[in-house]
Amino acid sequence: MQNVIHQKEKIARVYNKKVKSKQFSSGDLVLKVILPMDQKSQNRGKWTYNWEGPFIIERIYSNNAYLIKELNSRNESKVMNGKYLKKFHESSMY
Repeated sequence: MQNVIHQKEKIARVYNKKVKSKQFSSGDLVLKVILPMDQKSQNRGKWTYNWEGPFIIERIYSNNAYLIKELNSRNESKVMNGKYLKKFHESSMY
C-alpha cells in the first residue's frame, strides 16, 4: 500500500513539472482553437488553420472561463474555456 501512494506522488510530481497553467488578463490578445474538425475547410484538409483570431479578453470568470471578443468586429462576445485559448503573438499570424 505504501508503494502505491509513493508511486502516485511520483507521477503527480512529474506531471506538474511539465504542465504549465495558462493565465490570461483582461485586455490580453488570444487565439481560439477551431473546433470541431468538421468546421474546418474541407478543401484545404490538413493544411487548414488550427487557430483563429486574434480576440481580446473582455472579462475573466471563475473556473478558467473567459469572455472574448474578436478585434475590429461588432459581433457578440463569446465565453470560452481557457484550454481552447492561447496567447497571441504578432509573429504567430505568419
